[in-house]
Amino acid sequence: MNGRRLVATGVSWAAVAAVLAGLAGCKQSAAEFNVAPVKGKVTHQGQPVKGGSITFQPVGVEGTKAGVKGKPATGEVKDDGTFVLSTYGKEDGAVVGKHRVMYMPAIAGAQSYGEKPKPSPYARLAPKEKEVDIKPGSNEISIELVPSS
Repeated sequence: MNGRRLVATGVSWAAVAAVLAGLAGCKQSAAEFNVAPVKGKVTHQGQPVKGGSITFQPVGVEGTKAGVKGKPATGEVKDDGTFVLSTYGKEDGAVVGKHRVMYMPAIAGAQSYGEKPKPSPYARLAPKEKEVDIKPGSNEISIELVPSS
């Protein structure tokens, strides 16, 4: 009986070692793209946008294979219109390179069953500048929302 316990323990340690080795490999792939800090403000008609989320989707990253674009960065738009982007970790920024900018308004929930949620005042708006360049070092980006075409 003790022999069986030793064999099972040996298999368990081997499984743990294999999982840890796999996780170490995942960590290395995340470092494939350089990121730079990105913060900014979203406005509409000169006023801060209240709520929603912003996404920067890489469309051109220098030094990568064709078709490899990198991981998107996202950030919550706060009530004062400010945002900070995150890609691999909290507020680490966005992949260096050209990005398509997307805004998703916050949706207010219904107060009771059968009631429809109220549409956001920003529902039919999109960023005026469709693409931005993220450079190495700190980036501060202003995004103006305009009626989408």
